[in-house]
Amino acid sequence: MSKQHSRLLSGNEAVALSALHARINLGTGYPGTPSTEILENFAAWGGKAQWAPNEKVAAEVGLGVAFAGGRALVTMKHVGLNVAADPVFTMAYSGVPGALVLVSADDPGMASSQNEQDTRRYAEAAGLPMFEPSDSQEAYDLLRLAFEISHAWQIPVIFRMTTRVCHSKSLVIPSAPMAPVQVTAYEPSVKERVMIPGHARPAHRRLRDKLAKLTLWNEQHGPWRKETGNAELGIITAGISYQHAREAVPDASFLKLGMTYPLPIQVILDFISTVDRCVVVEENDPWLVQAIRFAGGQVEGKYDPIYRFGELNVTRVKRILAADRTPETPAVPGKAPELCQGCPHRASFAVLKELNCIVSGDIGCYTLAALPPIDAMDTMIDMGAAIGVGLGMRHTLPESEARRVVSVIGDSTFIHSGLTGLVEMVYNPPETGHVLVILDNGITAMTGQQEHPGTGRKLDSTPTAQLDYEKVARAVGIQHVFTVNPVRERDRFKEILRKALAGNELTVIISRMPCILTAKKRQAGEQIARSLAKKRQSGNCTTETAAQPEAEHAEYADSLASAHVENAPMVNVRFAGLGGMGVITASDILADAAFRTGYDVKKAEVHGMSQRGGSVSSDVRYGAQVLSPMIPDGRVDYLVVLAEDQVPVHQMHLTAEGKLITPAQINMEALPNRKCLNVAMLGVLSNYLDLPPEMWLAALRDRFPQRLHAANEAAFFAGRDSEK
Repeated sequence: MSKQHSRLLSGNEAVALSALHARINLGTGYPGTPSTEILENFAAWGGKAQWAPNEKVAAEVGLGVAFAGGRALVTMKHVGLNVAADPVFTMAYSGVPGALVLVSADDPGMASSQNEQDTRRYAEAAGLPMFEPSDSQEAYDLLRLAFEISHAWQIPVIFRMTTRVCHSKSLVIPSAPMAPVQVTAYEPSVKERVMIPGHARPAHRRLRDKLAKLTLWNEQHGPWRKETGNAELGIITAGISYQHAREAVPDASFLKLGMTYPLPIQVILDFISTVDRCVVVEENDPWLVQAIRFAGGQVEGKYDPIYRFGELNVTRVKRILAADRTPETPAVPGKAPELCQGCPHRASFAVLKELNCIVSGDIGCYTLAALPPIDAMDTMIDMGAAIGVGLGMRHTLPESEARRVVSVIGDSTFIHSGLTGLVEMVYNPPETGHVLVILDNGITAMTGQQEHPGTGRKLDSTPTAQLDYEKVARAVGIQHVFTVNPVRERDRFKEILRKALAGNELTVIISRMPCILTAKKRQAGEQIARSLAKKRQSGNCTTETAAQPEAEHAEYADSLASAHVENAPMVNVRFAGLGGMGVITASDILADAAFRTGYDVKKAEVHGMSQRGGSVSSDVRYGAQVLSPMIPDGRVDYLVVLAEDQVPVHQMHLTAEGKLITPAQINMEALPNRKCLNVAMLGVLSNYLDLPPEMWLAALRDRFPQRLHAANEAAFFAGRDSEK
């Protein structure tokens, strides 16, 4: 396809579209930032997708699809790979007659995670091929290749993404869809799929033989690319680090890797021999530099341990290449996220705090209760740990202290990893008993209101069986089970908890009240489900017709892709504000308007728990060519800040001639309503950018439903007129 068929997609959207075009039979996974949107988009565009109770189950279901000869995509964030590791290590031995790709999304810098785990070590330890895209186009292309490799070599494949690939938008030119797989009768192969020791030993040898042959394939045909530049400096890199390094030192020679396990080691050694100095640029662990040195390659890595932590960017890459060991300038802290006003969890934790409880907590938006102003959570380690850690504390602390311990877990997390903890609670009860509070807000709230087995709805919002926490608790042997509304029955909740802490019984309290954000998201999901159901009934839902999301998939306006666009300099715009203000929406609209005008565009953001009223920022870059999606330090041309208190966080990154745009420039009385402030700010910005008004309006109309068009257009022109 030509450039005229290109689309502006995030890395997650690109993976979803590629999976749709790969005609996969099933997509399954567990929601976790930054991977969540892959399955959501795949389902919205007509693919068959489902949320699993946890990543282990998802991996096993995907393996079953591949055992049956089908194609499966399994998605998770990096810590979810820990949960899936048990089947993942053994499926490397068993292989697959179909195709299975496991997406693991790493989170350097821990924007929404509890550690900086590096998935590359899992690929090496398990012995599975691994691909690493550097932008949305590669995410689309390499996922397709991953399915081809999985089927050709009969082996599962790991697809490692990172936050800045998942949540950055760039241009994608799709390919023609693959032929659908024809699944017929099951073909048994006991020696390959029943991993008793007698079968596993030869299977391990077969795996190592495959990996040796895959190394040769990667060297001869793999998705690596040499870019010849100055022979004084060569850079070996992969993933998003390539984009940063390519912008930092455009004249260097590059070896860009796409399949990073098994490595094309001879290609790497040959490249090293062509340059005077060779540096490996990579995020997280020094995995790549260690592997190359082990093979005899003389390369430099990151000069100081400080670069092992957090994300890389253009500025940090320049420091690495300059061997700059001086302390980095610390970022100005933004506003921390907090539980929404009106959130039922606030009421639950208020009671826990009043009773002076030691709270063994868990992962969810309620983890924010550990921060001011609530300050009511003492531990959080991993999904489901609330119960086990709480029990361990009860077994160990003096009685008076042990009686203060309460395990607190969310509904989705309880299903994910809390069920076995509940069994442990009954099987090995502490002498003082124990109290478990399940915070049931009826949704997986932290990652964007996804359904789970306790909601009674599938990923596509259609009804299904609903897990009953009360019945589960009683079924495993707990007699004291209570359900309360923490807001409407606050006093009752407090009294039940007080008595449970004083007694020696095992008690489960379900604190139940719906998340205040659920209704709108569920309504949208139901609308999509109805639309897809109508298409399927009419026979019009295919991989060609289903994948038509709104503004992100608009085509280029050929008449505007003129010479001034092709030679245009880079424009860097940063949007900043607080969660809920429409920061991401505003940046999406600008990116789409620039895309429609014919520019190369990249957009980067980090979203997750920061949406709970915390600091949010999004970078948009456009011009003739854009490499890194992140604006380098001190290179912001236009800073659009929706919350005045966020100006100090970002203002130092403006260029000397940079323009600051704040709500002070908006006549609020001229707006249809205050929710349109972000669009009015775009109107102000439009006066400084060389983007035709019709492109702005087209982007606005594609972003919002028709009933909101008039209000948003009025807000846009109110902002535009404010500068005249």
